Amino acid sequence: MLSAQMNDRLTRVGPGTPMGELMRRYWQPIAGTSQLSEETPTKEIRLLGENLVLFRSSVGKLGLIEPSCPHRKANLSYGVPEPEGIRCAYHGWLFDEAGNCVDQPSEPAGSKFKDKVKLKAYKVEELGGIIFGYMGPEPAPLLPHWDVLTWDGFRETTIMELPCNWLQCQENSLDPLHFQWLHRYFGAYMMNRIKPAAERDEWNAITSSKGADHKKIGFDIFPYGVIKRRLVGDETEDSEFWRIGHPVLFPNILRVAHGMQFRTPIDDTHTLHVTMQFRPYKDGEIPQPEVPTHLPSLYDEKGRIRADGVLPQDQLAWIIQGPISDRTTERLGVADVGIILYRRMLDEQASVVEEGGEPINIHRDPSANEIIILPCEYFPYPGYQGTGGPFKDQPVREPDVIAILSGNGADRLEFKEAPKMSGEERYSFK
Repeated sequence: MLSAQMNDRLTRVGPGTPMGELMRRYWQPIAGTSQLSEETPTKEIRLLGENLVLFRSSVGKLGLIEPSCPHRKANLSYGVPEPEGIRCAYHGWLFDEAGNCVDQPSEPAGSKFKDKVKLKAYKVEELGGIIFGYMGPEPAPLLPHWDVLTWDGFRETTIMELPCNWLQCQENSLDPLHFQWLHRYFGAYMMNRIKPAAERDEWNAITSSKGADHKKIGFDIFPYGVIKRRLVGDETEDSEFWRIGHPVLFPNILRVAHGMQFRTPIDDTHTLHVTMQFRPYKDGEIPQPEVPTHLPSLYDEKGRIRADGVLPQDQLAWIIQGPISDRTTERLGVADVGIILYRRMLDEQASVVEEGGEPINIHRDPSANEIIILPCEYFPYPGYQGTGGPFKDQPVREPDVIAILSGNGADRLEFKEAPKMSGEERYSFK
């Protein structure tokens, strides 16, 4: 369990809070590129407890500014995009992407009043069909060019606003055992009631293998965060799930399977969950003109939180912990070693920032940022045969932190009837 003070330290993200100041050192995804268009050139954003307006000028420049015009406080999400920036709908004051007031059309000729007016503005960049904002001190670090955001290929993005704190989402990624129970057991219970036969069979085949009874879990600290590993069922340590694993990128990203998940803190009790999926183009496939952004409902037709897939089940588990999980009354077990490790990392890195230092996973060398290739089990890396890519021959090593589990679980009839699937079959590009 945590003290109330430590729980606040790790969860509160507003300006001046320890975690808020740490989070402001990183680029945060705030929208899909396709969400800003000629028809919808502005979007109201809430990020790390601050209300903002994201806009695209008529020549394509992005801006992220405070929401109210300093003249008469009109909301600039109703502004008109122009080549120099965005013009307020109320009296026509014009602001550029840096927040400078560049025109006050009704002020007397020669007036320098506009030079005294400036909006708070933050840096914004696009990569892989996602728009990222940076709210920290200068000089800003480079926006990391993670592999699946940078490779040539097909991408699609899914964005959902969740009514819970960001840490509940991220801690899920340090908890390998949840797959055995949330997805394999509860997931089978749900999916075999609500899905047609073909989808049920595919679900049972995938989850009965990856979610088999967990024997041990391991965690390695590496320069970008933590590598998570697991050994389940009858797999040996030569399995890529143990030998390679997949990374949890500090402070709020998961790289798994064919994509990435970003847990962007909107404020203390809401999270923008951004998921990106990638695959290489097929032979002869026409490159996509734009990365689509999907905005599915969080709830089903009965008003209940959806549970019709791995990600919806994850989101259900995060939300039902409450707006901010009360960690003062929790009871952690052996399987929670990864969560304990990550909380310590967050506390330590927040202290680094408080002391004037730079936290981990900050990128400033352009030559090292051209493309950052990450280890990910059973991933079919472009340019390589089979899976594993540059990590294919990585030897087995003892994790920095390890937990030996009972290897016990609960069976369902669906598991016995489900065909076995290899890691390659589960993670092959469709």
